[in-house]
Amino acid sequence: MKGFFSGKGFRVLTAVVCVFLVLALVSAGNSSVNNFFTSFIFTPLQQVTANGSEAAGDALSPGKSNEELQKRVSELEEENRDLNSKIVDYYDVKKENEELKRFYHIKKENTDFTLVPSTVIGRDPNENFYGFTADKGSTDGISVNDPVITENGLVGWVSETAPKSCKVTTILSPDTRIGAVVKKTDDSGIVAGSAQQADDNRVSMLNLTEQHTAQKGDIVVTSGFGGLYPKNLRIGKISSIAIDEYSGMPQAQIKPFEDVRYVSSVVIITDFDGKGEINAVESSESEN
Repeated sequence: MKGFFSGKGFRVLTAVVCVFLVLALVSAGNSSVNNFFTSFIFTPLQQVTANGSEAAGDALSPGKSNEELQKRVSELEEENRDLNSKIVDYYDVKKENEELKRFYHIKKENTDFTLVPSTVIGRDPNENFYGFTADKGSTDGISVNDPVITENGLVGWVSETAPKSCKVTTILSPDTRIGAVVKKTDDSGIVAGSAQQADDNRVSMLNLTEQHTAQKGDIVVTSGFGGLYPKNLRIGKISSIAIDEYSGMPQAQIKPFEDVRYVSSVVIITDFDGKGEINAVESSESEN
C-alpha cells in the first residue's frame, strides 16, 4: 500500500482529482459549464445504456416463424398491388382532366353537351376510311350514332359499342351522311366521304343548289337537322367548288379542320339538346 501512495499512479490520480475540484469550484455558479460537463460525461453513457437496452430487447424477443414472415410478405405484396392500382387510377383521372381542359371552350359554348373523353386504342388495317376503336363503351354511356369530335372539329360517329370500347366511323367514310351548312352564306347540303378522297383527308358537300353563293375558304358546320349531330360543330373549310360529273349539281370539296387519319384522342358527345328529336318524329310518321 505504501508503494501505491508513492507511485506514479497515485500522483496521476491526485492530479486528476485536483483538476476536477478546481473545475467544480470554477463552475459552481456557471450553469453552462455544468451543462457542458453533464453533456460531455453523462450523455455518452446514457446513449450506450440505451443502445444496450435496445440490443438486449431485440436479442430477447422471440423470432418470427416462417408462417408469420410469409404472411407479412403476402400483406406487403397486396399493399404494393393496391398502390400500383391507385397510381394507374390517378394517371387515368389526370389524363381525363387534361382532356376535358382541352374541350373547355366547347363545353363553355355548349352547356347542354355531355362529353366523354376517350383514347384511340386500335385501328383496323383493312379499314379504308381510317376508322378506329376508342376506349369508352356502353358502360360509360356511349351509344351508337354519338358524335365524335376533337378540339378542332367533327371526326366521326360511333358505329358499334361494347361495354368498354366502341368503334368509330369517320367522316371520311361513304357511310357518313351529315347535314351541313356554309356558315357565311347559309347554303345547305350533305357532307359525305368517298374512297377517292379519304387518303387525302378530304370530304365532299353534296346537294348544293345552283343558286348557292358559297366560296372557297368558307367554313362548313353541322346544321343540326336530323337529331344525330348538334348544331354548329365545325367540319372544315371549302377548298374548291365544281360541278359533279354524275349529278350535274355543284359540289364543294372540304378540307376538315382535323386530320382524321391520325387522331389519338377524342371526345364523344353522349347527349345534347335536341338529340334524336327529328328522328323520333320521322319514326312516328313512318309507323303511321
